[in-house]
Amino acid sequence: MPRAFVTHFNGPALCKLQGPTGKYWDVKLEEKNNEIFFHKGWKKFLKDNFLDEGDFLVFNYDGDSCFNVTIYDESACEMDMEVAKTKRSGGGRRRDHISPGESRIIEFNSKHFCFKRTFTKHKLYQLTIPIKIVRAKLQMSKQILELRDPKNMSWPVTVTPMPHDRLLITTGWSDCCKANQIEEGHTIVFEFVKGHVKLHIFRAEGCNVILTGPNFVD
Repeated sequence: MPRAFVTHFNGPALCKLQGPTGKYWDVKLEEKNNEIFFHKGWKKFLKDNFLDEGDFLVFNYDGDSCFNVTIYDESACEMDMEVAKTKRSGGGRRRDHISPGESRIIEFNSKHFCFKRTFTKHKLYQLTIPIKIVRAKLQMSKQILELRDPKNMSWPVTVTPMPHDRLLITTGWSDCCKANQIEEGHTIVFEFVKGHVKLHIFRAEGCNVILTGPNFVD
């Protein structure tokens, strides 16, 4: 870990890393020569996420002994885990997309409230939050909600009350979509973590994202 971060880190010797799919890994921290390193469990994290030389990782510490990890490949784009699995695991034929008519299942596990949307042209401009999440996490009034994209950039969006206890994301959402190159057919998981909503973008054609965990809304 960078020394500038370590001076502000008072967490325990065991932490959790949350990968791009929402899965968690337990990793022990080890101190050597006044520096802290990821130790036991780190190699498994690397292997399970198909990491290779040249990949770039962003660690976002949530203050609760957990790091949310976003992975970028050599192209500086967020890594498509399904493509990485095919290319780097040594099994199957290499390909950068899923053939027409074929589907892949991606399991996204989270302890937080979350929901997913596969986007149509209409949803690129406004989006409805499920009632269950509205009642559990949000107030029924017009407010600003903070979204964070995979690069950890913040996108404040306006949330407007609608009939039947619904909330509609409007102003600011289309700007977020444009900046993150979200297009029709892409699937996004909205994960309600502390103080903001983390966006997980799945771009692979034909991928089927399955949400698991105690608080998902499908």
